[in-house]
Amino acid sequence: MSEDEALRKARAMVLRLLSYRARSRKEVSEYLERKGFPQTLSESVIKEMESYGYVNDEQFAEDFILSRKSRGYGIRKVSYELYLKGIDDGLIDQKTAEHFDPDHDLIRIKEIIEQRHRKRAFLNEPEQAKERAIRREAAFLKRRGFQENLILKAFKDFGFLD
Repeated sequence: MSEDEALRKARAMVLRLLSYRARSRKEVSEYLERKGFPQTLSESVIKEMESYGYVNDEQFAEDFILSRKSRGYGIRKVSYELYLKGIDDGLIDQKTAEHFDPDHDLIRIKEIIEQRHRKRAFLNEPEQAKERAIRREAAFLKRRGFQENLILKAFKDFGFLD
């Protein structure tokens, strides 16, 4: 295959990939690498896509944060996922600082606790079962990416902890 044909094929493949959802620069690069395109060709296609605005890590990070935040994820999980997608650490710090506020996270934690406990009131359970349920809820919130100090504050505000 000639270089022009390879370039056209790589462009078409990247455009098809981007038609499903936005991708980070790293994701596009890894995709082209998996498909067997040389690094130099991949770089030129990615730069072309960046010049058109189709690949934009800053916009990707912004949209990703808003999406994950609306689904109830905390700063730690979102930051980690962005890191895995190849977003620069400085950009992650900047964007998460813009979108995550401890006060709003605390409110969100309380909303999640209320939603999960409408179905069952574990405070009326025996002490051992209550402690287990509190540990389970704390672990759930930590997996969601919320900070431990905010989880503890929410539990104290609900009266789960002394």
